[in-house]
Amino acid sequence: MTLPAGTPQQPEQALALLGAASALGAPDPGSARGPSALEGSGLVASLRAAGRTARWSATLEPSPLSDTAHDMRTSLQVNGAFATRLADAIAGLPAGEFPLVLGGDHAIATGTWRGVGHRIGQAPGLIWIDAHLDSHTAHTTHSGNIHGMPLAALLGEGAPELTDLPGPCLDPARCCVVGARAWEAEEHALLQRLGVRIFTMDEVHRRGLHAVMGDALAITRAGGRGFGLSLDLDALDPGELPAVTCPEPDGLGVASLAAELRRLRACPDFVAMEIVEYRPDLDPDGLCAARIVKLAQSALGRETMPAPSADPSVAKVQ
Repeated sequence: MTLPAGTPQQPEQALALLGAASALGAPDPGSARGPSALEGSGLVASLRAAGRTARWSATLEPSPLSDTAHDMRTSLQVNGAFATRLADAIAGLPAGEFPLVLGGDHAIATGTWRGVGHRIGQAPGLIWIDAHLDSHTAHTTHSGNIHGMPLAALLGEGAPELTDLPGPCLDPARCCVVGARAWEAEEHALLQRLGVRIFTMDEVHRRGLHAVMGDALAITRAGGRGFGLSLDLDALDPGELPAVTCPEPDGLGVASLAAELRRLRACPDFVAMEIVEYRPDLDPDGLCAARIVKLAQSALGRETMPAPSADPSVAKVQ
């Protein structure tokens, strides 16, 4: 049964923040420092100020031996090993806590959402907000970067190092991509074959983000079995949030997305959230970190919190 819209999240549900400090899947190591930078930016305190009980649970890091250049097979192995650790950590969080996973590059998602599925006993629906489709396999990748493969792996497609993790594969009928504007033909064909709904930026411009997010919520909440949201920060327009690994022009506005994320507060079946690809080395004044904190507050704060658009750091509108 689909849970009714407008029902508030359970107030007793504490937030457990989990850092995944891996850039093993990316072409640059900068995103590995994202979790520590966000922890240092006062994210926990900001979520508490927004009315939530919150704690920093842990920060997972790859082994030093993993953090070196290697061939594709080894890349798959080290990324899969880190994702397995992350999945186990999420599955092992205390009952009643809401996981907020902070990357790291988007390859960590293979662990995040398998761990969430293991935790809740079934695959969650998933809104994947991203400039890219992240649905290559080792046989179709153009770049060789593992952070271009996690959605395919979560759907059971690709190398066993990424697909054979604990927890259920996602149901493509309950997954969608929002904000896509850069992809290769092979990954697009894969998602089309599987039936994953892709909301491109062209569609967002044509219909509006509010309508698109309404459809995304309907897709991922079907059956009322729990859903999550994975936010790759390169979905945002680089004019507003440039501190990412793979910026793409013509992205989502920060204020527009913040307003839509507030809708998640009314979803009791919202079970986990992930924010990835922040590069603190490209954010010398901390402005991007402040905007990321506001996005997290928008999704996870209480309804008594002031509207995000009142803050000048997110005042721009798409």
